[in-house]
Amino acid sequence: MAVGCVLTTGAGLVLAKCSARDQLDASAEAQSAKDAEQGYIHASIRMKPYSSYVPPYLTFSKARLTPREVTGIERGEYSDLDVMKNGVKAESFFLGVGGQGGLGQNYFVDLVSDSSSMITVTDLKPVDVDCRASKMMAALDTPSEGLSSIAGVTFVLRENKGLNGGLISDSEDPNWGKPFFEHHTIVLGGGADAQTLQLTGVAPPGNRCTWKVRAEFTTDDGERHQAVLNEKPLTTEAGPGKGANTQHLAVDVGKVIKWACDHGELTSSRCRGVQ
Repeated sequence: MAVGCVLTTGAGLVLAKCSARDQLDASAEAQSAKDAEQGYIHASIRMKPYSSYVPPYLTFSKARLTPREVTGIERGEYSDLDVMKNGVKAESFFLGVGGQGGLGQNYFVDLVSDSSSMITVTDLKPVDVDCRASKMMAALDTPSEGLSSIAGVTFVLRENKGLNGGLISDSEDPNWGKPFFEHHTIVLGGGADAQTLQLTGVAPPGNRCTWKVRAEFTTDDGERHQAVLNEKPLTTEAGPGKGANTQHLAVDVGKVIKWACDHGELTSSRCRGVQ
């Protein structure tokens, strides 16, 4: 299917005016479908359960918090679980020199190939990126004393600004923040086991983006191929921006501990020295 073609009529003629980019997109889409049919690469993608997030993270809500809920957070009575009903969790990513990054959710992808020969994945890129204004109205930051180490591939989503390669998101990797496939390879096929990666698309606050993932790979005969890994777009929710009607709050861990101690929710041994 050609993308973005404009049909015009005149003097009984129908002319298809497609830009060079539209034609390339259509060709890439056809090649992707062909490669997928040949069984070169398949993917199973699932979102990381919100219940498995550990601090630091943010929780977003479409509803503004009530004055009572805000007061409860400020004095340590409430956590995000108490007030962010049906909330969406996100992690912050700042990758390498220049602090590229944003906010986003984590996905896990299992990559496997039916090919009897080895194939090598040479790149993963976000495609069909569509970013719009987030509908979230409140953001609650649950901090920790340090940053979590996340091994995987992170994409900085930029709509209509070209294809962005994945970056190394594991802060313990010596090449943290650099292009993933300049330092790592993914080999599939030939009876090799499936490989699991964490994928994250990040966007600036105030945005909600949908996106797909395109794999580029070579077969053992040196041929280059590509395939889009997901039919249903993935979602990156970056939460509210700094609009006048939005709320931005943070959990004070010290106040949460003190509240629990003052109200008998922690043992006296754990509360020794708490001011």
